[in-house]
Amino acid sequence: MIYLGVAWLFGPVIGLAIGGISTLLYATFTRKLWKWDVLHRYSVVAVPNLNGTWTGYLYTSRDETMIPDNQIVTDGTQYDNLTKQETEITIEQTWDKILVTLNGPESPSRSEAATILVNDKAWPTLTYNYWNEGSMTNDDLDPHYGTAVLEYHEDEEKLQGKYYNRPDQRGTHGVLELYRTE
Repeated sequence: MIYLGVAWLFGPVIGLAIGGISTLLYATFTRKLWKWDVLHRYSVVAVPNLNGTWTGYLYTSRDETMIPDNQIVTDGTQYDNLTKQETEITIEQTWDKILVTLNGPESPSRSEAATILVNDKAWPTLTYNYWNEGSMTNDDLDPHYGTAVLEYHEDEEKLQGKYYNRPDQRGTHGVLELYRTE
């Protein structure tokens, strides 16, 4: 009888303490600990830390005559039938969330859903769906949804892959090639 009384009295306290400790550990891991190199080195955490600013190029299938000349890059690597433009993305990542913002040459976009896939036999892949609000200065750039699939090459600190838009909204596609700058 005394045991039941003690369990009834201290049970909620112990339960709350365990819940509080678990929440604190999860919050600490989610924001800080998962980034520690030692956890990556020993394969405790496989998801790469992509936080930061990435700059590079967007190669678009959009008609070159519809793009202002000052936005077109003509030097370096060119992909057939694609127009090269400078671009930048910012990635804000915790263990369980990721936000990708692209500051494109004509309009910004923001991820609505994102995931990082990790497979032993392939590069980690960042896949995200985005919403682009269109351009205030270019009537041909309407709001649209799109998807980007980017492989992460850790040795080069590079994200590279393809993007495409909904055919009923914009119908363009292309390649993103980005390098971490911060």
